[in-house]
Amino acid sequence: MAETAKRTNAHHEEVTQAALHTNDVKAPASQEPVAISQKFLDQIQATITAKDIDAIVDCFMDDNQGYWRDILCIDQTDFNTLQTNDIAGHLNKFGVPAIENLKVTKPQSACIVPASAEMVWAQAFITFETDDIRGKGMVRLRESKVGRGDWKAFVFFTSVDEVKGHEEFGGSRRPLGAEHGENSDPKVNWRDRRKASLEYKDGDPTVIIVGGGQNGLMLAARLRMLGINHLVIEKHGRVGDSWRKRCHSLCLHDPVHGDHLPYIPFLPGFPKSIPKDKIANWFESYAESMELNIWLNSTVERGAKFDPQTQKWEVTVLRNNAAEKSLPQFKGDAYHSSAHQSGAKYAGKKAVVVGCCNSGHDIAADLVENGADTTIVQRSWTYVMSSEHGLHELLKGVYGENGPPLDEADIILTSLPTNVLAQFQTEATKEVTRKDKDLLDGLRKAGFKLNPYPEGLFIKYFHDGGGYYIDVGASKMIADGKIKIKQGVEIKKLTKDGVLFEDGTELKADVVVMATGYTSQRETIRKVISDEVADGLGPCWGKDAQGEIPGCWRNSGVPRFYLQSGNMFQARCYSKWLALQIHMCELGLTPKQAEYPKYKEVVDPRF
Repeated sequence: MAETAKRTNAHHEEVTQAALHTNDVKAPASQEPVAISQKFLDQIQATITAKDIDAIVDCFMDDNQGYWRDILCIDQTDFNTLQTNDIAGHLNKFGVPAIENLKVTKPQSACIVPASAEMVWAQAFITFETDDIRGKGMVRLRESKVGRGDWKAFVFFTSVDEVKGHEEFGGSRRPLGAEHGENSDPKVNWRDRRKASLEYKDGDPTVIIVGGGQNGLMLAARLRMLGINHLVIEKHGRVGDSWRKRCHSLCLHDPVHGDHLPYIPFLPGFPKSIPKDKIANWFESYAESMELNIWLNSTVERGAKFDPQTQKWEVTVLRNNAAEKSLPQFKGDAYHSSAHQSGAKYAGKKAVVVGCCNSGHDIAADLVENGADTTIVQRSWTYVMSSEHGLHELLKGVYGENGPPLDEADIILTSLPTNVLAQFQTEATKEVTRKDKDLLDGLRKAGFKLNPYPEGLFIKYFHDGGGYYIDVGASKMIADGKIKIKQGVEIKKLTKDGVLFEDGTELKADVVVMATGYTSQRETIRKVISDEVADGLGPCWGKDAQGEIPGCWRNSGVPRFYLQSGNMFQARCYSKWLALQIHMCELGLTPKQAEYPKYKEVVDPRF
């Protein structure tokens, strides 16, 4: 058994080193990560129990080098990333969380990580509890100097995992699935009950989710497993149509290993890059298997209102009333990138794609492959990396064939404060840039303007929400001249024959595809809900003063109103914490949302 534990520790050390690009540095053989971590947990537990804030702060690295990332434990209504110098002020404001029973869990996964000759840390997964909740997290501990033995918190991550007495279905809480006894009705089976639950003739849902893409479905699944009545309002006619109706040749750019949905992982034979129709069909089967309540071909009528007395929203749902996007028309075809399905009808014709991120590149490549004379309009600059080198390098050691189990991988990544992740990703990005040299040189020669963005893809995505392309073939088409470039000029208007630019030049076109992204969430809310709600929202996306993404999955500034966004990884991880916020609110474990602080100072708002 001891030998197995040693081998497993070595594996986690190897994959963590791979993720940090430190394989050439060896860990000190004499250090035992479980003992180091548990000794620290006992120390910080004593300070928390004593509510000794100065002693708590002393458990973290000096010179503001320590981080406490907390999700819903210190402040049951928010996420926080506190550096050493911020901890005392925050605990004085919100109180010391009543955390108990801090323990190392998964001891076989604890490891010593040698990031450099001067930086070595002990790493372990942890569990804890309070009177109301059970939590999970991670510690990363460092010495003031390697070999000194004075281990302090480099990163201390705490998060709510479940509410005591209200755990997810499963195990002893598995639903019966049948009704027996004197109150049962033999004429009503599971299918009948399922149909009735979707009709809402006898009551209203606790939660309405607008949109049935990955974020909506995963939140619905989390709520379903907590027994919270939910209803998803989806404008399309089938679950998965938000992917199914996209570009004919589209595949997910992120590799399969990090894209699993909660509770039902992808099958072992799923391809690394999942085709859009396959993920659409998986969404559809997932919704059915998870028994999610969804109304299709439905939209929310503008004018939803919140009653502060009842703490409830009044929402009117329009069924069979899906709306379509519209764009200014010229004599050819003009449409938003989300409406593009295939370039087959434009063989031999002139196409202009406005926008130079993922969708713009994918659509331009599709048009070229179908024989269209295609120009892509790059109005500013774009960060580019290859799927082949980039994602492999950035996700190495976390999500991959030889990576840790998914639940461990999610904690490894979500436990890292953005500022710490940026340090590691900067080194990884240098390696990606080195491997992509030929690709990037070819783009420069073609007149494509590259954004070097030294912190790389993930940090750009977390801060900006866009402005990048993960190359799956279009970059070579640009370098080879198959996709033409119109660079650095803003569009003035569409003419009857094509696109007129601010510098007076014009591109003739038979089709114009606007791959310019979407309106901000604030403006979408203004259109779908009301001006009052839109104006009450804090910033959504970007970077707040703590490095957290503002507005998403947490306090939005509007009572009992939450926003979601993000990729599969974020939807999977943060849907859990959003569902738990709703759960704790319904159980009366958090203050009324009207009493929340509006939102933190935002230093880099996206919207």
